[in-house]
Amino acid sequence: MIWWDMTEITNQLMYEVLMSIQPQVALTREDVVSIKARLTSIDSRLGIVHTDMSLLSDRMDRLESQMDRVTTRLNLTDA
Repeated sequence: MIWWDMTEITNQLMYEVLMSIQPQVALTREDVVSIKARLTSIDSRLGIVHTDMSLLSDRMDRLESQMDRVTTRLNLTDA
């Protein structure tokens, strides 16, 4: 006799197994919702960081342009 033949699989047994799994599935579902919310928050923050970096890059470009003009006007070029 093979070990899995020892227990007869009945509808009642299947029902009990499924009922024992149901709370675990509910917890997993809640965890997934929480993870999705956190991921959305991280994605939003990353977008803000990207925007800030872009603004800083633009500002640095303008400052560099202004420095070039000042250097040119004062004849401070490297020779």
